[in-house]
Amino acid sequence: MEYTALTDVFGEKLTYSIPPYQRPYSWDCIGKSEKNNQINIMWDDIYNFFQDKHKGLYFMGSMVLIPNKLEERLFEVIDGQQRLTSITLLIVAMKCFLKKIKSKTIYYDIKLDEFIDEIIRDVEKVVFNKEFKGVIEIKKKVKIEKSAEFDYDVVLENVLECSEKPQNKELKTKYKFVTEEQKKIILRYYKNRIYFEDRIEENFLTNNKFTENDFIKLNNFLDFLKTKISFVIIKAKNFEFAYRIFETLNNRGLPLSNKDLFRNFMIEQFDAIKIEKPDTDPIKKWNDLDTNFELKEDFIGRWVESKKGGQQKLSAFNDLKEIIYNSDNFYKDDKLNKIKKIEFLYNDFKKDLSYYTLINKPELIDNIEIRNRVLFLENCGNNRYTTNLLISLFRHLKYESDENSNLNDFLKIYEQFVLHTLLHSGKRFSSSPIYKAINLLNKNRFNEAKKEISDKTNINELKSLIDDKITDNSTAKLLISKYIWHLQLINKDDVISQILYYNKATLEHIIPQKPEINSNWENEFSVNFRNKYIYKLGNMTLLSLALNASANNHDFSKKKMYYEKTNLAFTKDIIKDEISEKDIETRHENIIEGIYTDLGINS
Repeated sequence: MEYTALTDVFGEKLTYSIPPYQRPYSWDCIGKSEKNNQINIMWDDIYNFFQDKHKGLYFMGSMVLIPNKLEERLFEVIDGQQRLTSITLLIVAMKCFLKKIKSKTIYYDIKLDEFIDEIIRDVEKVVFNKEFKGVIEIKKKVKIEKSAEFDYDVVLENVLECSEKPQNKELKTKYKFVTEEQKKIILRYYKNRIYFEDRIEENFLTNNKFTENDFIKLNNFLDFLKTKISFVIIKAKNFEFAYRIFETLNNRGLPLSNKDLFRNFMIEQFDAIKIEKPDTDPIKKWNDLDTNFELKEDFIGRWVESKKGGQQKLSAFNDLKEIIYNSDNFYKDDKLNKIKKIEFLYNDFKKDLSYYTLINKPELIDNIEIRNRVLFLENCGNNRYTTNLLISLFRHLKYESDENSNLNDFLKIYEQFVLHTLLHSGKRFSSSPIYKAINLLNKNRFNEAKKEISDKTNINELKSLIDDKITDNSTAKLLISKYIWHLQLINKDDVISQILYYNKATLEHIIPQKPEINSNWENEFSVNFRNKYIYKLGNMTLLSLALNASANNHDFSKKKMYYEKTNLAFTKDIIKDEISEKDIETRHENIIEGIYTDLGINS
């Protein structure tokens, strides 16, 4: 196992074969979270690493390969095809961008003509092999083996040649006999390459012109990709061995996880000071962390990224050691003896672990308002980046689980940012402002960090989106939950308090999306009203899955029988003899006003 730079991963005459049993290419640039927006996040992380001029390598992940027995430089990809394909699309997007410039759709200085051609040739050397067999043959270094269902290799070939994204009607003529699912996968290759092209155009043009400085910057970016992007390459002798490695990587982590490595390191450090401090018990020290806090495997990575304000480079443990030994902070102070150094590290780590525990178990937070905001953010997705930010924020404010106006204000602004991304069809999640905010917090520039997040949200647009139709059930459920948590806050001095079990709740539309024929919904609610309000928050509530299924599309007289079975006051409030259009309108106005107030956007 070794770290391999991209220039060696895509070495001369190397070919990677993605076998037909692998799942199709699945990374997207169109979603709202790290689960369906991997391309956006990949670009943010790589470009920020390049911009910040980080030393060392940028770690892209691992690849498990089986060397071909007959062809020395051919490898079957068992794990890593998503990363391999995506970095190929990024590299080739540079060529497509430059070809657009050459076609004069974007103006450039003609004296750069030869240099542009040189970059295009350099890009092609990375992703293509050139062979001479009587004639010059150019072949992709990444090949997708044809499956019985569809030949995606033809798609990848077209995408790497910078062909235009086919329109829906063209798909059937260009790629025959495609299913709807196959269409999505085909377009994914095109969309991801075009996404990278758009980001390159956005960052490597000056006033819509490709200048000499832009050329130098782009050339530097290509060199950065070739020399600083790295993979861990794991070569296995056969499929059985490769698959065992794959299972280990995906199910248990590497044989020694980051947590295991840190445990060994911490125990070793405390063991080394036992001569000077005999009462030190290394195992007890570790057990204090592991038993009394939420010390998950994920914490090491979150701690590292919250400290450095950027993605980890190689492994979380290696980055952790770099922070300890190389950063310009107290750990490095030569005036401290080794006892004080390890104890300082331990206490610092323990404090941040207490913050991580509060973030992962919000029920431990004493202040209701902050608890509810962390609960809300926990269910919004992108937990990796939110956790990084919250650790940095709690650390900066020395948060102790009580009321804290600075923390509350920052969380409101971050909620606005998250909701704007979720509700706006054209916005995608970006890790860039989060890492910038973390860096500012780590430099004790709280107000600048808050502004970095707030500047990304158009408040009037956000208010309009909350007031509008919301067709995504998960986002609507989040907003209804936010209103319920808001009600809990304003009723906190009541003699009883309700707990919302978010994971057990499902979204219920009061006026059904498909009402029963001759129901009160058809007879008493106009078509225009239903069209306007069915997907608005005033027409929504929460029920358990079983009650939701029972309520179904029934008449209100039958639905309210199931509403009566819930203990949730917000749903019980709907119950009355009859329900009218005015009831839904008033309910909607109350909900959005409550959410506006909770988010601090009422004025």
